Formats: sequence, structure tokens, C-alpha cells
Amino acid sequence: MTRQVSLVFATLLLACSSRPFDATVDGGAPSFGDGGPSFADGAHGGCTDLRCQQVTCGNGDPTTTVSGTVFDPAGLRALYNVIVYVPDAPVAAFPSGVSCDQCGAPASGSPIVSALTGSDGKFVLSDVPVGTNIPLVLQVGKWRRQVTIPQVTACADTPMNDPTVMHLPRNQSEGDIPQIALTTGLADAFECMLRKVGIDDAEFTPSTGTGRVHIYQGSNLNAIQTPTIAGAAPATTLWSDLALMKNYDVIINACEGETFPAEKPMASLQNFVDYANAGGRSFNTHYQYYWIADGIPPMPSTANFVVEPVNVPSSAMGTVDTSFPKGEAFAEWLVNVGASTTKGQLSIDEPRYDAQNVNPPSVQWITGANLESVPALYHYTFNTPLSAPTAQQCGKVLFSDFHVDLVTIAGDTPIFFPAECPASSTMTSNELALEFMLFDLSSCIQDDTTPPTPPVN
Repeated sequence: MTRQVSLVFATLLLACSSRPFDATVDGGAPSFGDGGPSFADGAHGGCTDLRCQQVTCGNGDPTTTVSGTVFDPAGLRALYNVIVYVPDAPVAAFPSGVSCDQCGAPASGSPIVSALTGSDGKFVLSDVPVGTNIPLVLQVGKWRRQVTIPQVTACADTPMNDPTVMHLPRNQSEGDIPQIALTTGLADAFECMLRKVGIDDAEFTPSTGTGRVHIYQGSNLNAIQTPTIAGAAPATTLWSDLALMKNYDVIINACEGETFPAEKPMASLQNFVDYANAGGRSFNTHYQYYWIADGIPPMPSTANFVVEPVNVPSSAMGTVDTSFPKGEAFAEWLVNVGASTTKGQLSIDEPRYDAQNVNPPSVQWITGANLESVPALYHYTFNTPLSAPTAQQCGKVLFSDFHVDLVTIAGDTPIFFPAECPASSTMTSNELALEFMLFDLSSCIQDDTTPPTPPVN
């Protein structure tokens, strides 16, 4: 029997069988001779379910692989550090609210094979089960989508590159989306950026709604109304209630145009710390540095803050720190998506200068200089609790000192989502950089100075 015939026979057997082959029932793994593929048996430690559909390829044949690309919810930009795996059991629901999601833990569903996407969004899975309708999971943090591979052929590669299939979920019907709280700001239309990332409008609701992005209204500045949504509660309602904060996997605090210390009393500053320590992920832009720089120790020690609110240029060139694996991938990703023309450089609109450098173990991502050539820290992160060993850290705080699109202002008339958002869906270089950071913030917690690794199979 030729190898070609044996491959066809193996595929047909799997496609037509009413159950996976099990050596303990059928008396042993079938052999097709001529060095062709054979089904998994004791060589895989015994097999159950889809594991029985793994094959061993002979005579120097390539292994059975699935390769492809994972995209953002919009299906437009390939994503880095997405876990891709074939499960061998039902995938469990995520726990509600903040949790300690550390890298290296087993993924749900007893993965048979797994891989991570690179800076180009590409992955390769090896030794994939052969047959029809093979399940595939795409996951980063609590973003998760389950798709089906129509046919995996033995000892060959099956490509999965269709962005209409291989994208993270846009809505709850397509998969899991982290529960996000977004406090609106006058200077940052972050909610509009999330639309460009691909999240459906129906997922933006007040906290009483069922959407995955809950809008809280930030403060007014000079009687100008910050963006809102019908029924939105004030941002202070969120910040003053730790139990409410812990309902959210990610809290995004958009720049309000001022620090507004009165709305961030000591109790709320402590809530910020306790939320992050419990596993929360906090994304803060420009004036929201107040939570860190004026926060509860040791938060202020994570970077050297020197606030400079005046004499800022309209643009600046940022330098991406490529001295650590994720920084290198970030620099490559920015080039891949068209945010940068030179690896390691990012043209930044609306830069601000509120911090100069990090203090370890904080991680700097983008740096630069102000008009007087004083160092500027445009973007950095740190894991929490700060006092805990890396293996015991559960949360992450991010500070970004530049803006996304400004909101549409109509005098002092309330601006409602999504009417406030620009008509164009094109993302600026600022927004593209922040998209990368949004998914990195959502991912499992690890020492960012080491390369990411896929979950244990």
C-alpha cells in the first residue's frame, strides 16, 4: 500500500468512525505499513478522546501541523502572545471578577497541543489530532474564542488564516470577553478606540446593563460634559466601592483633563491598590497618574514622577525598549501593523511629561525626552502586589502618558456614545500602541523580562 493510500485511509477512518480509536477497546493501534502514519497508543501514554486521533508519521514525513494567524476582534490586526490550543475536554467558564491568572498554569479543557502567537500573530501547532471538526481555542487572558478546524490531514499542514474565523470575539455570542469598566475622560476617547479594536456597540452599556464594557462617567471640566451613555453612573461610584471594582477584570481610567483629587480620597486610593493586588488590571492615561504618583506607598516609588503640564510639543518620537523579550516583540508588532516605519521608534501625538524613568521592578516600554532634553517616560507597567515575589503576583498596573483621539465637544451638551466617536475607523499610531498594551494587560501575569511560554499540555 503506498503512503498516499495509507494517508487517505487514515483520514477516512477518522472521518467515518462514530468514536475515536481507542487501543484499549480495538485491540491496538492500526498500522498501515510502508512507513505511513499510525494512530497514537502507548507511545502517548495511552489515549482518550481526541488524543487517540494523533498519528505518528513515518519515513521522514512531516508531522501533522496546524498553522495560522490570530487577529484582534476587528479581524484587522494580528495579535501577539495569544494562546492557541486543541482541547481534549469541555472548556470551563471563567470565574467571575478578578482572579490570580499566572502564566504557566494549565489552560482549561486539558490541552493536547498548544502554542503562542509571535509578533506577527502567527503560530504552529504540532502533532495535532487528525480528522474532521477538530476544536481550536484562541485565548489571551479572559479573551477567548472557540473555533473548529473543518479537516486536519495526517502528516501535512492545515492552514488557519481566515480573519473572519481566527479573530478574538467581538461580542458575547462569539466567545468570552473580559468584564471591563471604563471611566470616560475629556482628553481620551478610549471607548472609541475599543470600537476600533472591534468590540460591538451592543457590548457598551452602563453598569446596570449586560454588556462587557461598562461605561462610568468621568468628571466635567469647565462645565464641558465628558462622554457618557444613558444611565451611566459617576466614576466615583466605581472608585469608592472595592467590591464593585473587583467585579471587573480590567478598569480603564481615561484622562479627564485634570487630576481631580477630590474625587480620589484616601479610601479610593487604597481601593486602587487592593484591586490591583487581588488580580485586577488597571489601565491609566495621563492625568490618571494621580492613582500612582499620589497614591498609597509603595505605588509612588514605581517611577520618578516630575509633573510638567505646560510647554509640551504636539508630537514626539518615542523609543521602544527592546532590551526584554516583550519589548522586542512590541517593536516588531508596531512595524507589522504600520504604526512604525522604523523598528524601535514610535511617533507619538499628544505626548505628556509626568514621569522621567522607572524604578525596578517596573518595566519601561516607551521612553523619550521633553523640550529641555530631560528624560520622559511615556509608558510603563508593574505587577502587583509590589512586595510579593514574582511567582505570587496577580495583577498589573499600566500608565500611559499620551492620548488617543480627543472626544467630540459640543459646548456643554452631554455627548453620548457612540455619537462622540470619529467616523473613521482608522487607528492612529497612539491607538495601535495602546491596542497592543490592552491585550498585554489582559494576559496572564509573568516576569516580563522573560519570554512568554505556552500553558502546560
